[in-house]
Amino acid sequence: MNIIVESDRDPKESPKISSETMRYRRHRSPSKSLRKRTRIALILLELCFVFLVFRLFMIQCINGNELNAQAKSQKLKTISVQSKRGEIFDRNGKQLAVTVKSYSLFADPSTVKNPESVSKCLAPIIGISDKELMLKLQTNKRFIWLKRQLPDQIANKIRLLGMKGLGFREEEKRFYPCGQLASHVIGFVGFDDEGLEGLEKKYNAHIRVKTDEFNTLCDRKGRYLEPQLASYRQSEPGNDLTLTIDSVIQNIVENELQSAYEKNSAVGGSVIVMNPKTGEILALANYPTYNLNEAYNAPDDSKRNRAMMDLYEPGSVFKVITASSAINENLFNINDNIYCEKGIYNNNGFIIHDTGNYGNLSFSKVIEESSNIGTVKIADRLGSKRFYDYIKAFGFGEKTGIDMNETKGYIKSPSNWTASSMGAIPYGQEISVTAIQMLSAFNAIANDGVIMKPISVKKITNNQGTAKEFSPSILRKPISADTAQMMKNILVNAVNNGTGQNAKMDNYSVAGKMGTSQKANEDKTGYIPGKYVSSFAGFFPADDPLISMIVIIDEPKGEYLGGVVACPVFRAIATQIMQYLTIGQGICVAKVK
Repeated sequence: MNIIVESDRDPKESPKISSETMRYRRHRSPSKSLRKRTRIALILLELCFVFLVFRLFMIQCINGNELNAQAKSQKLKTISVQSKRGEIFDRNGKQLAVTVKSYSLFADPSTVKNPESVSKCLAPIIGISDKELMLKLQTNKRFIWLKRQLPDQIANKIRLLGMKGLGFREEEKRFYPCGQLASHVIGFVGFDDEGLEGLEKKYNAHIRVKTDEFNTLCDRKGRYLEPQLASYRQSEPGNDLTLTIDSVIQNIVENELQSAYEKNSAVGGSVIVMNPKTGEILALANYPTYNLNEAYNAPDDSKRNRAMMDLYEPGSVFKVITASSAINENLFNINDNIYCEKGIYNNNGFIIHDTGNYGNLSFSKVIEESSNIGTVKIADRLGSKRFYDYIKAFGFGEKTGIDMNETKGYIKSPSNWTASSMGAIPYGQEISVTAIQMLSAFNAIANDGVIMKPISVKKITNNQGTAKEFSPSILRKPISADTAQMMKNILVNAVNNGTGQNAKMDNYSVAGKMGTSQKANEDKTGYIPGKYVSSFAGFFPADDPLISMIVIIDEPKGEYLGGVVACPVFRAIATQIMQYLTIGQGICVAKVK
């Protein structure tokens, strides 16, 4: 059914819209520019969404492991703490170097209320000036060390003061129970526990092996919050060193050397005691010396290992090398006569003097009486080339290889010798040696022509036992056993009847040779008047040597001859050593072998 509704409005007539309706429609209908901006905004939002999805994909799937590691490193840090340093013992197990706890004092200057008052109160306790302390406390830093490695009693004294802004860090400190004993052998360490001198430095990699590590949480600024003890890994302590040094012999040597130094108003001195059959250093001392626990306050001159580093012209001790070389070449018999020119000899324009007006002396007497002229004539028979070869064969101009810092000495090659060289080198001029070189060469006479490599460490020990043992080893063999025996007899006579009589012992035979040499000036063109080096090298008992020793006194005042200055020191030390080895504290001679 169709329903027709009739309207009274003309169909051709447009409907009329009210003004209110028009305003409403204009308000509801967005403009074209607005629609454009809306589309742009939507597109940007879509792009941002796509970018975020992409970044999440990169973070999660591509860079996830790397970023995770970075996050952990920012909140979890590993702290390394050096493991305990190994100890050092003498040959009989006496402690020479140990590690003890200490406390290092620090400050946060920003929290110190009255720096001037704190400085005046604290300075005398920690041993620095109040002005120096004041400067530290006035810095803008939040952390500053005031004093490192204080003993427990000092730390407790400071704690009782209750000063705000101060704190302590527990550290380990090297301590040397015997103070200055064997200081030039042992050496010392720095605040960072690194060896700086002596065997502490040479064997640092063995004594200071690993570090301890543990993890700790940090805040976003990298400040430590708490240790994660579950992840703490403590490494084993460093290895221990057992030295060849005998602390009793070392103490004897140091006391006698100091007495000789003071008695002769010398500028320095050295003594080395060895076992010539093994090369082991039983004692090594220099004077001036220093306390290892106060190494940083000691002058450099006191810390210098003169026995290893100082060069000197050996003087008449070197005549043993000249004589041994000639005997080994079968150029002389010990009874052959040598004319010594009544004390004055013109050798190629170079005038040589003797202390006595000797005429004919047997080969043996030339050494016993220490004739310069006779020794030069012995060397002339050898010739410069052969003589030089023997000098090198005895090890001069080369390092001995001992496990300490040493100087190699100096000897010119024959092509650089002057007309006077063969009139000087045979009795110990125009050649520079160290004490360890001279004694090492001298040991060839004591040990059947064989020179053993000098050693100062017997073994390195870890928690499982001996990690490394240093066995005696042959360094060189410059002469035959027969030559060594002949020279040994000559040197016994030099002590019993010649210039070394002040080294003679009551109950044991001694073989040795004294030396007196002038000190050369800096440019090596001449000698300094009144400045001498007095020395004596020898071994005992002569028939079966257990001990060899060299004594050097640098620039003695007044008496300066080696027979007067150095020989008595040798005798005093040797006598006490033999008493110690035979009856002292139940220790027998066999222990040194």
